[in-house]
Amino acid sequence: MTAQDHTPKTPNSPPEISAASFPALHQFLRGYLHQDWQDEYDSPAEAAQQFCEDTDGDDRQQVADEWIAFRQHTKNLSYPAIATLLSDKLGSSWHLKSPDDLEAISAVFQPFARKS
Repeated sequence: MTAQDHTPKTPNSPPEISAASFPALHQFLRGYLHQDWQDEYDSPAEAAQQFCEDTDGDDRQQVADEWIAFRQHTKNLSYPAIATLLSDKLGSSWHLKSPDDLEAISAVFQPFARKS
């Protein structure tokens, strides 16, 4: 790998948004906000709530932590850019239509996230 192939990250750099850097979130999005999610849930928040009911504490906490981190790392991005990351990088088939959907999912996951 040459120097131009690798850009070093500073200690405060956010992680690259990818399935590898957000593995639990990637699994949640592919499992609950897949191509047929609207046949099963009325909203993305309902899918998140169902996930929280279906999973144990450790898995739920990991997804919640990764969702909160994802939102923190994307807070300065436009909604179309966030939607692209969710689908292209994290495997969701959900097409973000409103910032309210992001906030609704955050509200579902917030109680399960690690308290910092």
